[in-house]
Amino acid sequence: MLVTSVAGLAGVGKTALALACGHAATEAGWFSGSLFIDLRGYDESPVQPGQALEALLRALGVDPAGVPAPAEERAALYRSALEDRADQGQRLLIVADNAASADQVRLLLPGSHRHQVLITSRHTLPTLNARLVDLAVLSPKAAVALLRHALQQANPTDQRVLEAGDGVEELAGLCGYLPLALHISAALLILEPDQTVAELAAELATARSRLSLLDDGERAVRASFDLSYRRLPLDHAELFRLLALNPGPDIGLEAVAVLAARPLPAIRTMLRALVQAHLLDCVNRRWSMHDLVRDYATELVHDTQQAAGNGARGEDAPGVAGTHAQARNRLLEHYTTTALAASAHLTTRAHSSAPGKFADQDEALAWLDSERVNLTASVAAAATIRQQNVALQLPVILYDYLIWHGYFDDLIAVTTIACGIAHQAGALAAEAGAWNNLGIALTEASRYEEAVLAHRRAADLFASIDNHNERGKTLNGLGSALRGSGKPADALQIHQEALAVQRASGDLQEQAAVLNNLSLDHQELGNVAEACTAAEEAASLFQQLGDTTNEAKALCTAAFALQASGHSKEAQAVCERAIEAASRTLGNPRDEAAILMTCTELLTDFTPQQQITYLLQAQAACERANAHDLYAHALCAIGRAWITAGDRSQAATHLTRAASMFEDLGLISEATDVRDLLALLQS
Repeated sequence: MLVTSVAGLAGVGKTALALACGHAATEAGWFSGSLFIDLRGYDESPVQPGQALEALLRALGVDPAGVPAPAEERAALYRSALEDRADQGQRLLIVADNAASADQVRLLLPGSHRHQVLITSRHTLPTLNARLVDLAVLSPKAAVALLRHALQQANPTDQRVLEAGDGVEELAGLCGYLPLALHISAALLILEPDQTVAELAAELATARSRLSLLDDGERAVRASFDLSYRRLPLDHAELFRLLALNPGPDIGLEAVAVLAARPLPAIRTMLRALVQAHLLDCVNRRWSMHDLVRDYATELVHDTQQAAGNGARGEDAPGVAGTHAQARNRLLEHYTTTALAASAHLTTRAHSSAPGKFADQDEALAWLDSERVNLTASVAAAATIRQQNVALQLPVILYDYLIWHGYFDDLIAVTTIACGIAHQAGALAAEAGAWNNLGIALTEASRYEEAVLAHRRAADLFASIDNHNERGKTLNGLGSALRGSGKPADALQIHQEALAVQRASGDLQEQAAVLNNLSLDHQELGNVAEACTAAEEAASLFQQLGDTTNEAKALCTAAFALQASGHSKEAQAVCERAIEAASRTLGNPRDEAAILMTCTELLTDFTPQQQITYLLQAQAACERANAHDLYAHALCAIGRAWITAGDRSQAATHLTRAASMFEDLGLISEATDVRDLLALLQS
């Protein structure tokens, strides 16, 4: 290639890389020599092409008196001088550093491929017919190595990086793995020999502004970003600032259009320009900022609001604070209403009745998956700006989705916020509902003691507003939390109270749910006959209501009770009914997986191949539900079934994957059991 253009974020090390490569190439004999010109493309007075050509011509030995004035004539003389060097057997590398645009370097290109040009720029330059290299930030390992090298180069006895342990990785992360920030951090440590790496990391972590700290007196990350920002057109600069208002780490095209209140074609053009300037990254049609760039953009939002009315820049108007507030409100409302449309596809028979924002359940789930972090972060953002409707509604809207996929920590986080907001607003019904949902999430996360407290708080609130039906639902959840905490007798008492409440209210759905839990309580207490009766009644009610998912779950509960009572054949018959019900459900794939795995465990008359068939269906359901824990258990069960089938190779493959997944999930006991089984299998 005649031209190679290295582009990247300010401070990413483009010039250092170009110089290192140039020296290495020259030492390797690829070039006879090199020419270097700093174009200062982002300074107030960048070097003009004619000025650059004059400097290069002088470097090539051309008499200054013979350099013509017009830039085009200088370019012709420059190419001629390069050809003369090439005819003499000389091959030169021309390094054009810090170019702001293709026009700034176009006249500097030689006339033939006998020389080569290496350009660095904060912008990707796609119109030069060049090999384009986008330089990313360092890997964590390389960032740590840079810090260690910088300190030991200054003082070979400096052991602070080696002694810092995980603290040096934390410092590198707080620098965003950006070489400029890392060099500045190293300089700060060099200037203060008694400061530890951990202390500097703590300063950065707790600083109101990391950018203010990342300044060693000669270099500053903020100043470097300023040079890129000042070159933006006014509308691009406005969009850059607005993007800092997004609550999550990345954003989709539709959300950007809502945030900026501009049509999609205009948004695409501006986003493309910001990516070209390396102020944004684009991966899978989602746009994000480097951590330090986001800090910079956030500071700009704050600064422009403070400067509103002072006319610091032409785009700053007295209404800028209101503009930012309106943009943030538009975005939060967009996330809320779109999440509502997506969540409608998660209910039974939603494929035929859900609104038309999404074509089907898969499309709705794909949107929820891509926006999950933004959606959960929106709850906290709404609470901060006292947008109570979003802070209260969005956790309820997200409840089914977060339960489906097992994102219990997210559900706990957003419902905790909702509890606080509802309490501040005096919205007793909303607060009670939030506490109940929090209790369910805590139970799912096996945090039973906390779940008991949450459910008791919800039950008291529902009682205070005389909402007996909702209080009954809360008592059902309270009983489940008590059973999980190892108190089945207390759970039984609470569930009996809940059943009485729901029978009085005539709510068959909730009666069935309580009966299923009563069966589980009785099983824990060894009351086999009562367990069978309650589970069968629950299954019958769910069947009557057309709730096939919960019917199948209740049948599984009944099958366990029958198995415990010694009625194995009856248990297997009930399992077959559960599988048939599960095949008709369009509900939570996590439930489908659990049902299939339960039934294959109980159906001892199944051949190994029949077991594997159902377990593979369970594995697919786990994948749809993003249920990694169940997925690992499914792999383990498939491996055991293959052992029974006599295929050790397939068994080893599935068990190895299961062990790795258990280890990744931190389920060490389960992983150890699988590894032990693998060792026996391979002995």
